[in-house]
Amino acid sequence: MQASVVISYYKNLPNLELILMGLQQQTAKGNFEVIISEDDNATESVQFINSIQNKLSFPLKHLSQDNAGFRKCMAMNKAVLAAAADFIIFLDGDCIPHRQLVKQYIHKKKYGRVLYGRRVTLSKKLSAQLLKKKDLGTLNIFRLLLSGCRRIEEGFYLPIIPQRYIEKKEARLLGCNMGIYKEDLIAINGFDEDYNFPGGGEDSDIEWRLEKLNNTAFYSMKFKAIVYHIWHQERFTKEAGAKSYNALMNKITLGFYVCKNGIKKLYHG
Repeated sequence: MQASVVISYYKNLPNLELILMGLQQQTAKGNFEVIISEDDNATESVQFINSIQNKLSFPLKHLSQDNAGFRKCMAMNKAVLAAAADFIIFLDGDCIPHRQLVKQYIHKKKYGRVLYGRRVTLSKKLSAQLLKKKDLGTLNIFRLLLSGCRRIEEGFYLPIIPQRYIEKKEARLLGCNMGIYKEDLIAINGFDEDYNFPGGGEDSDIEWRLEKLNNTAFYSMKFKAIVYHIWHQERFTKEAGAKSYNALMNKITLGFYVCKNGIKKLYHG
Protein backbone atom coordinates (compact mmCIF):
# COMPACT_ATOMS: atom_id res chain seq x y z
CA MET A 1 0.00 0.00 0.00
CA GLN A 2 1.79 3.12 -1.26
CA ALA A 3 -0.81 5.79 -0.42
CA SER A 4 -4.09 6.46 1.32
CA VAL A 5 -6.37 8.87 -0.55
CA VAL A 6 -8.64 10.83 1.79
CA ILE A 7 -11.76 12.54 0.39
CA SER A 8 -13.20 15.25 2.62
CA TYR A 9 -16.91 14.81 2.02
CA TYR A 10 -20.22 16.46 2.95
CA LYS A 11 -23.66 15.96 1.37
CA ASN A 12 -23.07 15.70 -2.37
CA LEU A 13 -23.35 12.17 -3.73
CA PRO A 14 -23.23 13.17 -7.43
CA ASN A 15 -19.85 14.82 -6.86
CA LEU A 16 -18.60 11.87 -4.83
CA GLU A 17 -19.57 9.48 -7.60
CA LEU A 18 -17.46 11.43 -10.11
CA ILE A 19 -14.49 11.50 -7.74
CA LEU A 20 -14.67 7.73 -7.22
CA MET A 21 -14.90 7.30 -10.99
CA GLY A 22 -11.70 9.34 -11.29
CA LEU A 23 -10.00 7.15 -8.70
CA GLN A 24 -11.24 4.00 -10.42
CA GLN A 25 -9.46 5.17 -13.58
CA GLN A 26 -6.11 5.77 -11.87
CA THR A 27 -3.07 4.21 -13.49
CA ALA A 28 -1.64 3.33 -10.05
CA LYS A 29 -3.62 0.09 -9.83
CA GLY A 30 -3.40 -1.79 -6.54
CA ASN A 31 -1.17 0.77 -4.88
CA PHE A 32 -3.66 2.79 -2.85
CA GLU A 33 -6.74 2.77 -0.66
CA VAL A 34 -9.49 5.40 -0.44
CA ILE A 35 -11.00 6.83 2.73
CA ILE A 36 -14.23 8.85 2.57
CA SER A 37 -14.01 11.27 5.49
CA GLU A 38 -17.60 12.37 6.00
CA ASP A 39 -18.46 15.27 8.28
CA ASP A 40 -21.93 13.80 8.67
CA ASN A 41 -23.64 10.47 9.23
CA ALA A 42 -26.04 10.34 6.30
CA THR A 43 -27.98 7.16 5.54
CA GLU A 44 -27.81 7.87 1.81
CA SER A 45 -24.00 7.90 1.98
CA VAL A 46 -23.95 4.41 3.49
CA GLN A 47 -26.44 3.14 0.92
CA PHE A 48 -24.46 4.58 -1.98
CA ILE A 49 -21.13 3.23 -0.75
CA ASN A 50 -22.61 -0.22 -0.14
CA SER A 51 -23.97 -0.23 -3.69
CA ILE A 52 -20.59 0.44 -5.34
CA GLN A 53 -17.98 -0.94 -2.96
CA ASN A 54 -17.65 -4.34 -4.63
CA LYS A 55 -17.26 -2.74 -8.05
CA LEU A 56 -14.12 -0.79 -7.14
CA SER A 57 -10.55 -1.89 -7.75
CA PHE A 58 -9.26 -0.33 -4.52
CA PRO A 59 -10.10 -0.80 -0.82
CA LEU A 60 -12.67 1.75 0.35
CA LYS A 61 -13.21 2.90 3.92
CA HIS A 62 -16.06 5.14 5.04
CA LEU A 63 -15.69 7.20 8.22
CA SER A 64 -18.58 9.29 9.52
CA GLN A 65 -19.61 11.30 12.57
CA ASP A 66 -22.72 13.04 13.85
CA ASN A 67 -23.62 16.25 12.04
CA ALA A 68 -22.95 18.87 14.72
CA GLY A 69 -21.80 21.84 12.67
CA PHE A 70 -18.57 22.30 10.72
CA ARG A 71 -16.20 19.64 12.04
CA LYS A 72 -14.12 18.89 8.97
CA CYS A 73 -10.86 18.90 10.93
CA MET A 74 -12.17 16.31 13.38
CA ALA A 75 -13.22 14.08 10.47
CA MET A 76 -9.82 14.50 8.83
CA ASN A 77 -8.00 13.54 12.01
CA LYS A 78 -10.00 10.34 12.15
CA ALA A 79 -8.97 9.63 8.56
CA VAL A 80 -5.29 10.23 9.36
CA LEU A 81 -5.43 7.65 12.13
CA ALA A 82 -7.31 5.19 9.92
CA ALA A 83 -4.88 5.48 6.99
CA ALA A 84 -3.06 2.22 6.30
CA ALA A 85 -0.32 3.84 4.20
CA ASP A 86 2.53 6.02 5.39
CA PHE A 87 1.67 8.72 2.83
CA ILE A 88 -1.70 10.45 2.56
CA ILE A 89 -3.15 12.24 -0.46
CA PHE A 90 -5.96 14.68 0.34
CA LEU A 91 -8.84 15.56 -2.01
CA ASP A 92 -11.93 17.68 -1.41
CA GLY A 93 -15.41 16.38 -2.10
CA ASP A 94 -15.77 18.64 -5.14
CA CYS A 95 -12.52 17.82 -6.96
CA ILE A 96 -12.08 15.06 -9.55
CA PRO A 97 -8.54 13.63 -9.83
CA HIS A 98 -6.66 13.30 -13.10
CA ARG A 99 -5.99 9.62 -13.87
CA GLN A 100 -2.25 10.04 -13.20
CA LEU A 101 -2.62 11.88 -9.88
CA VAL A 102 -2.01 8.96 -7.48
CA LYS A 103 0.83 7.60 -9.61
CA GLN A 104 2.61 10.97 -9.59
CA TYR A 105 2.21 11.48 -5.85
CA ILE A 106 3.58 8.01 -5.16
CA HIS A 107 6.46 8.60 -7.57
CA LYS A 108 7.41 11.95 -6.04
CA LYS A 109 6.91 11.21 -2.35
CA LYS A 110 10.01 11.31 -0.18
CA TYR A 111 10.45 11.69 3.56
CA GLY A 112 10.75 15.37 4.45
CA ARG A 113 8.67 16.51 1.48
CA VAL A 114 5.23 18.08 1.57
CA LEU A 115 3.72 17.86 -1.92
CA TYR A 116 0.99 20.10 -3.23
CA GLY A 117 -0.94 20.77 -6.41
CA ARG A 118 -3.54 23.18 -7.68
CA ARG A 119 -6.90 22.83 -9.41
CA VAL A 120 -8.65 23.66 -12.64
CA THR A 121 -11.90 25.54 -11.93
CA LEU A 122 -14.62 24.05 -14.09
CA SER A 123 -17.35 26.28 -15.49
CA LYS A 124 -20.96 25.92 -14.42
CA LYS A 125 -21.83 24.64 -17.89
CA LEU A 126 -19.15 21.96 -18.05
CA SER A 127 -19.85 20.88 -14.47
CA ALA A 128 -23.53 20.37 -15.33
CA GLN A 129 -22.57 18.26 -18.36
CA LEU A 130 -20.27 16.11 -16.24
CA LEU A 131 -22.89 15.52 -13.58
CA LYS A 132 -25.48 14.60 -16.22
CA LYS A 133 -23.41 12.39 -18.54
CA LYS A 134 -20.83 11.08 -16.03
CA ASP A 135 -18.20 11.02 -18.77
CA LEU A 136 -14.74 11.96 -17.49
CA GLY A 137 -13.52 12.04 -21.08
CA THR A 138 -15.05 15.53 -21.06
CA LEU A 139 -12.08 16.67 -18.99
CA ASN A 140 -9.68 17.27 -21.86
CA ILE A 141 -7.77 20.45 -22.45
CA PHE A 142 -9.77 21.39 -25.55
CA ARG A 143 -13.13 21.18 -23.77
CA LEU A 144 -11.70 23.17 -20.89
CA LEU A 145 -10.60 25.90 -23.28
CA LEU A 146 -13.97 26.05 -25.00
CA SER A 147 -16.18 25.88 -21.93
CA GLY A 148 -15.23 28.99 -20.00
CA CYS A 149 -13.22 27.20 -17.33
CA ARG A 150 -10.64 29.05 -15.25
CA ARG A 151 -7.07 28.23 -14.25
CA ILE A 152 -6.79 26.08 -17.36
CA GLU A 153 -3.00 26.30 -17.16
CA GLU A 154 -3.25 24.00 -14.14
CA GLY A 155 -4.74 21.31 -16.38
CA PHE A 156 -1.71 20.55 -18.54
CA TYR A 157 -0.22 17.15 -17.72
CA LEU A 158 3.51 17.53 -18.40
CA PRO A 159 5.35 15.04 -16.17
CA ILE A 160 8.74 15.59 -17.84
CA ILE A 161 8.97 19.08 -16.34
CA PRO A 162 11.23 18.92 -13.25
CA GLN A 163 9.62 19.13 -9.84
CA ARG A 164 10.24 22.43 -8.08
CA TYR A 165 11.09 23.25 -4.50
CA ILE A 166 9.07 26.35 -3.61
CA GLU A 167 10.21 28.86 -1.03
CA LYS A 168 7.58 30.61 1.04
CA LYS A 169 6.05 33.38 -1.06
CA GLU A 170 2.36 32.62 -0.99
CA ALA A 171 -0.08 30.06 0.38
CA ARG A 172 0.78 26.67 -1.01
CA LEU A 173 -1.37 23.97 0.56
CA LEU A 174 -4.93 23.47 -0.63
CA GLY A 175 -6.92 20.69 1.00
CA CYS A 176 -8.23 19.69 -2.41
CA ASN A 177 -4.82 18.52 -3.68
CA MET A 178 -1.92 17.77 -1.33
CA GLY A 179 0.21 14.85 -0.18
CA ILE A 180 1.74 14.59 3.31
CA TYR A 181 3.46 11.83 5.25
CA LYS A 182 1.36 10.45 8.06
CA GLU A 183 4.21 10.75 10.56
CA ASP A 184 4.54 14.48 9.82
CA LEU A 185 0.85 15.02 10.47
CA ILE A 186 1.10 13.07 13.71
CA ALA A 187 4.13 15.16 14.71
CA ILE A 188 2.05 18.38 14.58
CA ASN A 189 -0.98 16.67 16.17
CA GLY A 190 -2.96 16.63 12.94
CA PHE A 191 -5.57 19.18 11.90
CA ASP A 192 -6.54 21.86 14.42
CA GLU A 193 -10.13 21.26 15.49
CA ASP A 194 -10.44 24.83 16.77
CA TYR A 195 -11.38 25.61 13.16
CA ASN A 196 -14.99 24.62 13.71
CA PHE A 197 -16.22 27.10 11.09
CA PRO A 198 -15.71 27.28 7.29
CA GLY A 199 -13.35 29.72 5.64
CA GLY A 200 -10.30 27.80 4.44
CA GLY A 201 -8.06 28.55 7.41
CA GLU A 202 -7.64 24.88 8.21
CA ASP A 203 -5.49 24.36 5.09
CA SER A 204 -3.22 27.36 5.71
CA ASP A 205 -2.95 26.37 9.35
CA ILE A 206 -1.53 22.96 8.44
CA GLU A 207 0.99 24.68 6.19
CA TRP A 208 2.62 26.97 8.72
CA ARG A 209 2.77 24.21 11.31
CA LEU A 210 4.40 21.74 8.91
CA GLU A 211 6.99 24.40 8.09
CA LYS A 212 8.13 24.29 11.71
CA LEU A 213 9.18 20.65 11.49
CA ASN A 214 12.89 20.05 10.93
CA ASN A 215 13.94 19.23 7.37
CA THR A 216 10.49 19.75 5.85
CA ALA A 217 10.40 21.17 2.32
CA PHE A 218 7.44 22.00 0.07
CA TYR A 219 7.45 20.74 -3.52
CA SER A 220 5.07 21.73 -6.28
CA MET A 221 3.18 19.05 -8.21
CA LYS A 222 2.17 21.44 -10.98
CA PHE A 223 1.70 19.68 -14.33
CA LYS A 224 1.80 16.33 -12.51
CA ALA A 225 -1.02 16.10 -9.96
CA ILE A 226 -4.16 17.72 -11.38
CA VAL A 227 -7.68 18.01 -10.00
CA TYR A 228 -10.81 19.48 -11.56
CA HIS A 229 -12.96 21.56 -9.24
CA ILE A 230 -16.69 21.07 -9.86
CA TRP A 231 -18.59 24.37 -9.95
CA HIS A 232 -20.83 25.26 -7.01
CA GLN A 233 -22.10 28.34 -5.24
CA GLU A 234 -19.70 29.87 -2.73
CA ARG A 235 -20.05 28.06 0.57
CA PHE A 236 -18.88 30.80 2.88
CA THR A 237 -19.07 34.56 3.02
CA LYS A 238 -16.34 37.19 3.11
CA GLU A 239 -17.10 37.55 6.80
CA ALA A 240 -16.43 33.84 7.33
CA GLY A 241 -13.20 34.12 5.37
CA ALA A 242 -12.11 37.07 7.51
CA LYS A 243 -12.93 35.16 10.70
CA SER A 244 -10.87 32.21 9.50
CA TYR A 245 -7.94 34.46 8.53
CA ASN A 246 -7.97 36.23 11.88
CA ALA A 247 -7.99 32.90 13.70
CA LEU A 248 -5.03 31.77 11.60
CA MET A 249 -3.03 34.92 12.36
CA ASN A 250 -3.71 34.48 16.06
CA LYS A 251 -2.51 30.87 15.90
CA ILE A 252 0.69 31.90 14.14
CA THR A 253 1.33 34.63 16.72
CA LEU A 254 0.91 32.15 19.57
CA GLY A 255 3.32 29.83 17.81
CA PHE A 256 2.03 26.42 18.93
CA TYR A 257 2.84 24.40 15.82
CA VAL A 258 1.84 21.25 17.67
CA CYS A 259 -1.81 22.19 17.94
CA LYS A 260 -3.56 21.64 21.25
CA ASN A 261 -6.93 20.55 19.88
CA GLY A 262 -5.96 17.96 17.30
CA ILE A 263 -5.65 14.19 17.16
CA LYS A 264 -4.75 14.34 20.85
CA LYS A 265 -6.45 16.84 23.14
CA LEU A 266 -3.61 18.63 24.87
CA TYR A 267 -3.78 20.94 27.87
CA HIS A 268 -5.06 24.38 26.90
CA GLY A 269 -3.76 26.30 29.90
